[in-house]
Amino acid sequence: MFDFRRSAVFLLVLNLCFGAIAVQAEDLIDAHDDMVRYKLSNMRVTKGITGDQIAFDYRRTREGSGRARIAARTDHGESRILGMPITIEASGTIRLRDMFSRTREIMNRGNDDFGIEFYFVVDVAPGFGPGGRFLVSNAVVHGKMNTKVQSRPPNAEELRALEMERKSKLPPESVPSGYVRGTDNTPLVPGAPIMIGSIGEWKPAVVVETPSSQFVRALVADSKTIRTVQRKDWIAVSNDTLSQIKSNSSQFTLDIRTLPKGNVVLDDDMQPLESAMGLLKGTPLLREKNSKWEDVYFISSDNISVRVLVRSSRDSKVEFVPVKKLVIRDRTLSDQKSEAAKESFAANVAEYERKLKSMSGTGGAMASAGGLATDVVKDSPALSPPSSVPATPKLGPKRQWSDQSGKFKIDAKLVKQEDGSVFLRRDDQRTIEVPVNKLSEKDQAYLLEIASVEESPFNNVVDVPGAGGDVNYAEMMRPVTTFGDLRWGAKSVAISPGKRFLLIGRKAASASLCDLKTGEILVDSGRMDHMGDIGVCGFTPDGKRIVLGGYKGIFEVYKASDTGKLELEGQYPVHEKEITSLAFSPDGLHAFSGDTAKVARYWKVQTGELIASVDGFDGKVKATRITPSGNQLIATDGKTLKAFSVDESKVIAEFQVGRSHASGQAAAISPDGRMLAVGDGYKIDLWDLSKQQKLSTMEGSEINWSMTFAPDNRHLISGGNGVIYVWDCERRMKLQTNTVGKSFYVQAVAVSPDGTHVTSPSDHSSVVVLSVQ
Repeated sequence: MFDFRRSAVFLLVLNLCFGAIAVQAEDLIDAHDDMVRYKLSNMRVTKGITGDQIAFDYRRTREGSGRARIAARTDHGESRILGMPITIEASGTIRLRDMFSRTREIMNRGNDDFGIEFYFVVDVAPGFGPGGRFLVSNAVVHGKMNTKVQSRPPNAEELRALEMERKSKLPPESVPSGYVRGTDNTPLVPGAPIMIGSIGEWKPAVVVETPSSQFVRALVADSKTIRTVQRKDWIAVSNDTLSQIKSNSSQFTLDIRTLPKGNVVLDDDMQPLESAMGLLKGTPLLREKNSKWEDVYFISSDNISVRVLVRSSRDSKVEFVPVKKLVIRDRTLSDQKSEAAKESFAANVAEYERKLKSMSGTGGAMASAGGLATDVVKDSPALSPPSSVPATPKLGPKRQWSDQSGKFKIDAKLVKQEDGSVFLRRDDQRTIEVPVNKLSEKDQAYLLEIASVEESPFNNVVDVPGAGGDVNYAEMMRPVTTFGDLRWGAKSVAISPGKRFLLIGRKAASASLCDLKTGEILVDSGRMDHMGDIGVCGFTPDGKRIVLGGYKGIFEVYKASDTGKLELEGQYPVHEKEITSLAFSPDGLHAFSGDTAKVARYWKVQTGELIASVDGFDGKVKATRITPSGNQLIATDGKTLKAFSVDESKVIAEFQVGRSHASGQAAAISPDGRMLAVGDGYKIDLWDLSKQQKLSTMEGSEINWSMTFAPDNRHLISGGNGVIYVWDCERRMKLQTNTVGKSFYVQAVAVSPDGTHVTSPSDHSSVVVLSVQ
């Protein structure tokens, strides 16, 4: 089992493993003048209860670029240090458990002259040159070594790349004559000309979008890729342009085409793919990936996603890509009627089809998880989307819908209208998407009649997977287990899908993973001072990852096995200050989190990549939510609530929901994104977000320090002074009071994904789990 990182002075417990086959040392390069440097000293072996520990001290002797990491080698070659990454700070002590005695015996046949050498390196990724590993410290040795670590001076190409890397991280020192350097307050509009700093120089560019007060998306001249850069220092605007923006900003226009949220400009002969296009199997398409075009080949489609073949030198694979993420060239589209092109296109996927047929053992139609492949996508107004397309629990009346020709008709209930399409639920419970412009005039008129409901930016709600159930929240909850001796107590809690594990984030910069079935603490992290107190924690909806968010704004993401084995996947500095809230998208790929710096951020769970920020709050962000469709982000500080459109990359709604953002007042947003509960003194105010209207107030007798909704979107669980309350938001009343502690503010509460279990801290050193049924 992997342990969490033990930080502070690096009281780490790691395994040192050396392969049976010698690994040749990688090429090490002398540290560049601008790189960070360290001094290693005092190598020693200490005796401990769990075995011998190798330890040595380190201190930073020069500030500079690069993030150092520990490396090790023996006379047999480079060695790997297994376990969680070690954070190297200004000074400290590295402690490693001596776990290689067995390997020592095998490799040296009983000879005690075994040694291992430790040193720090900085990895430079290939960017402006070949990259490489740079030696940034002296070496310390445990045991006896016959060789020493060697490094060489950087060559001319590496020196040039390092200089380019250095310049790329700094804005140009001065601005051109007649220009002023950008600030967060510099007024900008799409189409306005600006200059962008690039490797010590200024390059002309045009503003494409202003997603926030801090960043601007711009297209550099002679480039096809849109860049996102900081306004402050990294852009320059002429005085003439600033005057024109202030006098008449509408005079600037932008004449470029991209895919929705795309970063690559479409060529003149490119057009976005449409589901109605009749495409031959194997038709070449292009999709944007990592700000570049990638060749893919059409296999089949419904009206939401396209099944494509991605070919590479190593292997070919099939992926499902949304229709709006693909483009086709005009010549390719015109070739659909050519017999020669048909043969050529078919050859693009022929090898893949042969492999698929051999795997399925059939000589007929191609079998696949995505349904039967067809040679042509028929121009039908109603094609069934994948089963992952969710539906809303509140359907419109059943009626007959038809297309403009009257050829296609269907009896169905309206689910929702969104992005130029309607989603309809058939009697067989399948949901289909139909473009509004293909509906009959009668149907389009019907949609106009109910448009007032669709105007709300919060009304994109669809079914929440796993929500609901027959949980009787009027029945008193009973304690089922308690986890004690947690040292300084819990600050955050979460229950995994399936109710197998309990995750506890603690005030002492540590965390615990517990087995709910056995009551055993499986993993205890020890101190993680690089994180600070763990204020938020959670499981992704599939339960395969756990996420910890700390006081210092850092997230750590771990892969979690069915048995509780953890493997660190990444450490991401998403925020600059204490993290206060965390929500996941239904597929678990994205997270939306808030902090005390009054900012909420939307990011990728597996990479930590920041996608969007929502700022401008008056206080810390108390609650965040990603709607079930994944298209909207909702955040509040208890005073103001904002809705952010992922597709449009902007805030689309904002209104006041409270009198103040007082830190003692908790807030919660229901899983379906339709209701908000926000504390106001001893009261809880309820809001209907789809109508942007206050519903009513539930009266209490004390401040509610924490809140969360049950999965049924109706019941609210809150924490008071040593108690957990359960509220019925539909009947606007308190259902039950559960005492869990004494003179202890319950500042964290969580409910299991099925709604049957609730957990919270019960005193200053324990956590209780309650069963609702």
